[in-house]
Amino acid sequence: MSRGYWLLFPFVLAVYLYTMAPTVGLIDSGELATGCYFLNILHPTGYPLYTIIGHLSSIVPVGSVANRTAGLSAVFGAAGIGLFFLLLRFMGVGMAAGFGTALVLAFSHTVWSVSVDVEVYAFTLVLAVLVWITVARRYLLLFGYAAGLVLTNHMSAVSVILGAGLALVLEEGKYVRRRVPAMVLLFMLGLSPYLFLVLRARAGPLLAWGNPVNLERFFWHVTGKQYQVWMFSLPFSEVMENAGKGLLLLARSFVYVLVPVVFYGAFRLFRLRRNLAIGLGVTALLSFLYAINYSIPDIEAYYIPGILALAVFCAVGLDGIARRVGRWRHLLWVPGVLALVFNFSGASRRGDYVAYDQAMNTLASAEKNAIIMTDWWDLHAPVFYLQHVEYVRPDVCIIDKELVRRSWYFNYLAEEYPWLIKNSRSELERYLGFLDRFEHGRLHDQVGIQHAFIRLLESFAVNNPDRPAYTTFAWDASPDAKQMFRSYRWVPVGILFQVRTDTIVPEFNYSKLKVRPSPRSDMRTQANLEHYGFFAQRRIQALRARTRNKEAQAVLRWYQSIR
Repeated sequence: MSRGYWLLFPFVLAVYLYTMAPTVGLIDSGELATGCYFLNILHPTGYPLYTIIGHLSSIVPVGSVANRTAGLSAVFGAAGIGLFFLLLRFMGVGMAAGFGTALVLAFSHTVWSVSVDVEVYAFTLVLAVLVWITVARRYLLLFGYAAGLVLTNHMSAVSVILGAGLALVLEEGKYVRRRVPAMVLLFMLGLSPYLFLVLRARAGPLLAWGNPVNLERFFWHVTGKQYQVWMFSLPFSEVMENAGKGLLLLARSFVYVLVPVVFYGAFRLFRLRRNLAIGLGVTALLSFLYAINYSIPDIEAYYIPGILALAVFCAVGLDGIARRVGRWRHLLWVPGVLALVFNFSGASRRGDYVAYDQAMNTLASAEKNAIIMTDWWDLHAPVFYLQHVEYVRPDVCIIDKELVRRSWYFNYLAEEYPWLIKNSRSELERYLGFLDRFEHGRLHDQVGIQHAFIRLLESFAVNNPDRPAYTTFAWDASPDAKQMFRSYRWVPVGILFQVRTDTIVPEFNYSKLKVRPSPRSDMRTQANLEHYGFFAQRRIQALRARTRNKEAQAVLRWYQSIR
């Protein structure tokens, strides 16, 4: 390996480890860390290879399980950057241009942020770079295997396979045709980790998302059926808005000043190695089109295949500049340093306890043996991790309202809370009849399923009167909430609403809630922090309506102290 690799890998890894999340984070961190530890079936598309490798990292006796799996992301991210540098060297890119571009990619906000938390995308980077290495080196058979392997981690890699495959066909057309049978066999071998989903689901893990125990459910899971409603169905105006945001994200990934270099590199590579340039261009375009047509808040990581392709163009462009500037070529490292400085505060997770504190404060707001219903994934996933991995408040039953819309979720509820399912048996059986027709596309009674859904949610609280019931959402938060518990009172307690039959507002000491300031200022972090203000406001209103002004002032002082 090039000596540059041994400089690059440890440096990038050290930065990632220094800026790594100290504990469980927002989005999917809690679900992924728990899933790796218990070998669960993760959310679509399942990520079987990541789960298996993640399980090995989760049992390393260093730090917490969240630390270990976040550390795996750091290793994957640094390895992906090191392999990217080798890819550039295989392509004939000089040391200075290759090293400088690798730093820019490493410290782009998108790659950096997924390499310091529990996420699957850093592994996608590793596998995607491996695919491009097989193309650059014209390893046809290894391409087949790598193409299958990258699909076991994330569907965004389809753009990589299509672009890289096109480049190979254009460069090695007649040889590709001869090797199609062998390549197909190796492609299927690369896909073989998906067998883990079926085998593990049949073994009955803690959580089997999608329950892929048969061919139908397996197909639903690996194709992300439940998410397809948000794909390629957006109005044109929203697609254009997403496109503008996407272009800004790509420009930021190359610290703006390198955008012309990317275009210059694409032109230069087209002249030097046309077919590879076409393949990379196709990957960048498909990745961009996929991302702007998918309506989810955490879409940034879906641009990684495209950013990787554009980074190759950038390196070829910088290499062309390096050949002209001679001994000044080492200045090409400067954009990488700029990326490090420019993106540090936005990408770093160091000292970020937002998700952890929020989960702990939610549990602290509930009485013993409570039932909590939530529609808030940024809360449910960390609580899921804390309860099952770190054994925090296992007495609390937490129910994800949105997952109640999925039949497989009741396997988990029945295993963890058998009393809950037993006491709501009649409501559940009625709802499941509707749900089965919905999942198979045969439902025509939208009013009926909604009514059964609301009655089932209510039964979880009503049929267990010995357990205090709470929600993380207000009575006016959504159409669903407005239909629930209409004859009950929703009383703000801590950062929950307690569902009660009386008008009593229980006492609660807000000073026991720990809220550490966040080093991050992104929209998702701020949205989560704003929940404290929302609950404080509702609590103050409820107390003042009962002339408990001293308590209201105490809540106000608490909120002012955490702002």
